[in-house]
Formats: sequence, structure tokens, C-alpha cells
Amino acid sequence: MARLLVLRSAPYHRSSLSAAATATSSRSASFPRLSRRHLPSLLRVPVRAVESSSGATKQEEAPLAAGEAQEPLPAAPAFVVEELGWGTQLAVKLKMLVAPPWKRVRKGSVLTMTLRGEISDQLKTRFSSGLSLPQICENFEKAAYDPRISGIYLHIEPLSCGWGKAEEIRRHIVDFKKSGKFVVGYMPVGGEKEYYLASACAELYAPPSAYVALYGLTIQQTFLRGVLEKVGVQPEIQRIGRYKSAGDQLGRKSMSNEVKEMLGALLDNIYGNWLDTVSSTHGKKKEEIEEFVNSGVYQVERLKKEGWITDLLYDDQVMTMLKERVGQNDKKSLRMIDYR
Repeated sequence: MARLLVLRSAPYHRSSLSAAATATSSRSASFPRLSRRHLPSLLRVPVRAVESSSGATKQEEAPLAAGEAQEPLPAAPAFVVEELGWGTQLAVKLKMLVAPPWKRVRKGSVLTMTLRGEISDQLKTRFSSGLSLPQICENFEKAAYDPRISGIYLHIEPLSCGWGKAEEIRRHIVDFKKSGKFVVGYMPVGGEKEYYLASACAELYAPPSAYVALYGLTIQQTFLRGVLEKVGVQPEIQRIGRYKSAGDQLGRKSMSNEVKEMLGALLDNIYGNWLDTVSSTHGKKKEEIEEFVNSGVYQVERLKKEGWITDLLYDDQVMTMLKERVGQNDKKSLRMIDYR
């Protein structure tokens, strides 16, 4: 991942699709057209991404005048939704007509995705549990152009992935909404990272029994020096600097002040970005969001009252609501698909 840390001072993120990007000299914008090979054979449509080639020319930064604040770089979109030409639309419709029965999808269907646990960088097979990061990002792009898809129903469960992956997925959610289709989130259990993703959805629902823990961010480490002393083992570790902590797990019983300084700066940066994003989503000041979190949120009803979630509904109630939204009047279940 190229985005292991979100920086508030310069919120510029390189696209994870840089391998598919092709530089185009005729375009002066910073979003060259992607190769269409990464989209499914059913929908080969134009998508744009940020050129992140290591050979790109970097502009020299002019020194800032005294007292002049540095302006943050604009955040690059994950993809840009473009209107399809008549030729592309005709080709897509023809492929739908000749598609085998097991690949046919009725118009007005809802794409469902579940985000949980560790999200790997490598592609997974159809029979593997969970989705990988490339599959998740690609699904948002495909659904934005697929005329059979009316929207996305996103289940968000406890995540163990890094903040860089969470940021990448969130950018795809934000850019998907530009297609005009709905994206509804459902979060039965979550914390700061899960809500960071869920807040990007146009609507967010949770069951009355939901557990949302917004208690702040923590980092913990395990030290084995005491255990090794009990068994008579003396580790030999050579330190080369105060901020080098590779051998601390074996050579120390607690964090050094330098490590606390580094981890504290990391947490402040991530938490500051979280506050900025959530406050921008809710249209409130950063101080108001921080005060609300520090007050201790233990009841999900309070999250609804303060506008952090749309409503308290169970999963079947949300699907019934989506059936009415897509105009499905029969007694069958909601037409849901996945791209796996």
C-alpha cells in the first residue's frame, strides 16, 4: 500500500490503480485515462485514475514567505464517473442479451458487499471468504456504470485492516455516489475505523442492539524481556539510535520515551484526520465532534439523535425499504447480487 498514513497537512493520495494507468500527452489534467482491461468483460467503460508513476516529474516547491500558510494539495478522486457514449451503451446492451443465464442480472438489482476482518491486497478466488482490496475498489467502479445496478447495500463489520486501506475504500464510496446511485450502509458493530467508512454512505442504519464504540484510538505493544529473564535468557541487542525500536520487544519491559513520542504523533495524525473527515461529513465544527466523542457515547439512540446514523432498523427492515426504493413490488426477496 502506498497510503500507510493519512497526512492532514497534505491529503494527497496516489491511486492504487496506478499499474493500469497510461500516460496520455493529449490530456493536460492530472487524471489520465485507465486501460479498460481491469474492468469485467461485460462492462468495458472509461475510468480515470491518478497517474502515480515513479518517473513523473515533480515540481519544485517555492519557499514560503514569512507567515504564509502552506495550502494542502487537493485529494485525488479514486475514479471519475463519465457518461457513456452511444456506441459503448449499445455494446453493453448487446453483451447483456447474449450473456448466459447464470450471469444475467435483472435491472433494478442491488449490489451487496460485506467489509469485515483483514482485507488483503491480493486477489481472492470466488470461493474464498471475504473480499480483497482490489475487488472492493473494482466493484464500486463496475457498479457505477452497470445500468442494472440501482445502488449498493454495504455491510460494515469489525475491521482489522490498516487506515490506509480504509481511506482507499472510503474514497471509492465517495466517488461512487457521484454516479447518482444510492449507497446504504449497515453497521451492527463498529468503532472509529468502521464509522470512518460508514460515514461516507448516503444513509447509515444500525440495529437497536448495535454496539458502536467511539472511545478514541490506542496502540499497544508486547514486551518479552521479563519472560526471558525468568527462563535465564539474556538477549543481545545492539541499538543504533534512540528512535530505533526493532529490538525493544526482547530488550525492554516497557516503551521508551522516544517510541511513545513517535506513536503519539502517529495517533494524533490519524485521529486529527478522522475528526476532519467526520466533521466535514456532518457539517459541524471539529471541536463539536471531539466534544461529542469525549463525552462518552454508550447508547446508539444518542447517535441517531445527534445525526450520526440515519435510523435504527434491522437488516430485514432495511431490505424491505430498498425493495420499495427500486420499485420491486413482488413478494420475493430483494434482488441482490455480487460481482464475485
